[in-house]
Amino acid sequence: MLFEQEGSPQPPREVTASIEIHILLKNLQQFHIPLSITFDGRSQTFQSYIVDLDTQNGALLIDEMIPHIGDKWASQGESFRIDAWLDGVHMRWVGADAKRVMLEDAPAFSVPLPHSMIYHQRRGAFRATVQRSIDTRVELIHAKHQRRFEGELLDISATGCKARLLGNHVQGLQPGERYELSRLLLPDAAEFDINLEIRHREYHQDSGTTHVGLRFHQPSPQAQRPIDRFVHYLQREARRLEKEDLF
Repeated sequence: MLFEQEGSPQPPREVTASIEIHILLKNLQQFHIPLSITFDGRSQTFQSYIVDLDTQNGALLIDEMIPHIGDKWASQGESFRIDAWLDGVHMRWVGADAKRVMLEDAPAFSVPLPHSMIYHQRRGAFRATVQRSIDTRVELIHAKHQRRFEGELLDISATGCKARLLGNHVQGLQPGERYELSRLLLPDAAEFDINLEIRHREYHQDSGTTHVGLRFHQPSPQAQRPIDRFVHYLQREARRLEKEDLF
């Protein structure tokens, strides 16, 4: 199974790091996710899409709105709220100072990139399988005890992962214990520090390996960004393969 749903909804968090905001907006553009737009003091809802992301000039370009009366209010400089949903995550931010522009001979609006967004995982995270051909490594390093384990990823989500360790480590890995000095290596990212909590472990005698479920404990933005990027990459690849299987 390429995806499974896990965990429970997470509380909303404010995203302020510009690189993380850019990644989230880029995902909305790549997946052609509709934007739900509401103007301050008005009850009507409008729809649009992200057509480009101009990080050099700090601009987000969105398509004309449906119904088109929204274009008039945006042109008048009225501020608005944007909501979008992707893979169980609700994102929202505030837009203002929209300017009409032409993008490849098509009308659009240029809106300043948001300085903050609300990111709310409203349902369990999706866990994506990591193929053995993908080079990953996880090091479990305990802060107090001289315990260190190394393995590779079996699957990963925004909130945790499952790793395969060579040998039987059931006795050494206790559920609830945290390995605060752990390290994670993902494709196209430098190795980074992360606090890992043991959730469960099981020894598979036929392969001589221990499978251990891990939760990311309060990951820093520097750790969460490559994790989210890798999960989204796996989701895109899985969708592409599923589409190919249909033909």
